[in-house]
Amino acid sequence: MTSAKSLPELKNGALLLYKSQPAKLIRTGDKLEIEIISSLPLQNKKVRDKDVSCLHPGPVENLQILSPEPELLNEIRALLSGEETTLPELAELLFNQTTPSSIWSAWLVVTEGLHFYGSPHLIQARNDEDYALEREKREVKKARREKWQAFIERVEKGSILEDDREFMLEIENLALGQGSESRLLQHLGRQQTQEHAHATLLELKFWPRHFNPYPQRLGVLTSDTAPEPRERIEILPETTAERLDLSELAAFAIDDEGSNDPDDAISFDGRRLWVHVADIAAGVESDSALDFYARNRAATLYLPEMIHPMLPPEFNRRFGIGLETTSSALSFALEVDDNGIVTDLEIIPSRIRVTRLNYAEAEKQLLCNPILQRIELLTAAHRQLRLAAGAIEIDLPECRIKAENGKVKITPLPSLASRVLVSEAMLMAGAATARYAERHALAMPYAGQPKPMEDPTGATNSLPELVAMYNLRRKMKPGRPATSPLPHAGLGLNAYVRVTSPLRRYLDLVAHQQLRLHLAGRPPLSAKELGERIMAVSLPSTRVRQAERLANRHWTLLYLQQNPDWRGKGIVVARWNRKVQLLIPELALETELSGAGELVLGSWVQLDSPRINLPWLEVFFRSKPL
Repeated sequence: MTSAKSLPELKNGALLLYKSQPAKLIRTGDKLEIEIISSLPLQNKKVRDKDVSCLHPGPVENLQILSPEPELLNEIRALLSGEETTLPELAELLFNQTTPSSIWSAWLVVTEGLHFYGSPHLIQARNDEDYALEREKREVKKARREKWQAFIERVEKGSILEDDREFMLEIENLALGQGSESRLLQHLGRQQTQEHAHATLLELKFWPRHFNPYPQRLGVLTSDTAPEPRERIEILPETTAERLDLSELAAFAIDDEGSNDPDDAISFDGRRLWVHVADIAAGVESDSALDFYARNRAATLYLPEMIHPMLPPEFNRRFGIGLETTSSALSFALEVDDNGIVTDLEIIPSRIRVTRLNYAEAEKQLLCNPILQRIELLTAAHRQLRLAAGAIEIDLPECRIKAENGKVKITPLPSLASRVLVSEAMLMAGAATARYAERHALAMPYAGQPKPMEDPTGATNSLPELVAMYNLRRKMKPGRPATSPLPHAGLGLNAYVRVTSPLRRYLDLVAHQQLRLHLAGRPPLSAKELGERIMAVSLPSTRVRQAERLANRHWTLLYLQQNPDWRGKGIVVARWNRKVQLLIPELALETELSGAGELVLGSWVQLDSPRINLPWLEVFFRSKPL
């Protein structure tokens, strides 16, 4: 850049270029005093000589903007195609003069950049090819600006088109946690948050009202490509003789109505309680493509609108207990005395024939089926042992939420003996497996839970049951997996390994892989290798649970939105300042209530007229103490 002081003809009144603006030199000195011509009112500044360029020696009187004829401008560009020129020469060619006004107008042509580009002391004319590319690029930008402006006009009218998707993707990415800002939100004067983006997408009907963003927002894998078909079901070599034929032993797979991934069943042979579990490790070797597939997901994602399985869907069909005439299982045979103490465990690959029951059907069977009745006695005795050892049972309302085509149905789950029976049988298998692994020095993914910071029983005895249960839950510490045995305070067990859901939980699958390797006499994974797998699924499994929790709240609020005449009751389970926490049992929903006055713990409140703020997962009721 040519400095003003380096030009000997520099005089007061010279035309200077300062930060892209025209300026007039007032006087020289240690610093140059200039007057910014383009500003109103005129501004005087003192600047260093290296901060300006001299465009014309002056004097500048009245700077006018001259516009060259478009045809002439293109002719001169073509004439100088690809060559260098100077600012005075360009001004002469364009305007037949080299006055301050023509020089400044020529410089504006250069800064516009279409025909010429460069600096005040060296200007380059674009050749035909370069000019055509630059012009095309500018036309594309102009068309996009015009398209954006038309889009904004439609947004302001509240009605967008299918073709507007390219502009909406930016705000959708923000709403899904895959972007950080949106021009549309900026234009609308809204905060750059996921919630505001969500609200805007609903307002513009880009998202249907029922759209659940939380799995994608949390980065939970829901739709990435499955392994190649040849890798999907790769059963380890075995013969029928390697499986114990238990097809004559009555086995019951008891699960929720409509379940399509049953992975356990129970039997009793007159001496032993059997827990049969889907033998997934027969088809998924450690570190295979399928193993990594399951590890990336960590667990099956259960949403009210659909299920995203941890393994490819054909695994459910092939390995699910009771989905075929006979099922391959890894069977846990437990010797249990009348006091509920498990005295021995044998783990056997088997083939079983299963009767499938839902919990309601199993509840009826408990009245007349001697096998289930005997299992109930054994599991009840084991449960009493756990309670005596300090197990903490939290009995809070649960609901089953199902959504189909955006329509929500909520069904409260009753407390059934059949649920307790199945749950306890699974705990017995897990506790027995933990002892088995210790005895055989077999590294396993143990599940532990620290004791609450304070004894949760004495502090809640005087509270109503629901309030007491809610506060018990708040005092419990999170469970944690480990490669060595540790107590599980919530279950009242000294050691525990989850082994009954290998279709649905990755660490259950790892436990099965370890057991199969051990039974085959092959080297199992080391504690270090096991720890690496535990670490790999720690964050994904947490996100799966978060996605399920947020999705359930999302669909529950949609249910209230779809049923504006809903009326129900809530119980105060916690309070702070003038706010209380309500639990609505029939919806298994927790929500805050402001301005609660003198409501005390255990108070019941009549609720109606729900108002839903879906993007923020908020609900507001009209309330009245009962």
